[in-house]
Amino acid sequence: MLQQDKLKSAPSVTTFMPFLHQPEPMPGLPAATITTPSNNTSVESSVPVEGTAQNITGEEYYLWLIVFDYRANRHYPQRGPVAVSADGHWRMTAFLNDSGRYDIVALAADKNANEILSLYQAASESSQQYLGLPAVPAGCVTLVSVTVSRT
Repeated sequence: MLQQDKLKSAPSVTTFMPFLHQPEPMPGLPAATITTPSNNTSVESSVPVEGTAQNITGEEYYLWLIVFDYRANRHYPQRGPVAVSADGHWRMTAFLNDSGRYDIVALAADKNANEILSLYQAASESSQQYLGLPAVPAGCVTLVSVTVSRT
């Protein structure tokens, strides 16, 4: 039997190699991590969210935390923008309305997007109605997200 025939008749074997992608921050570009909560965990209605951020000074980019509700298909900006300490750490509480699946997303918002998110937040606080947004404003870049569930 020829070598090529042996290869054709051999059973196919699929091997999976674990892949962990942790991109290195690039100079001048915004970057963030979420260290708490962990991905795919169960949480309460108020969730302490912590992480780190780089190249987000509040001059060119602003850090915002958004909660995406899968059931409502809406984006809920949390009180922001998030204050980032001099050493790059940040902490904020996110609020989840009902039981279900959510993404907690850290975004870099440019000046125009920051203004839109700030106006949404002010209007929501004034009316005490947090209706969410159908999409995040143009000028936002998703930096990192974790998926959580509330039971």
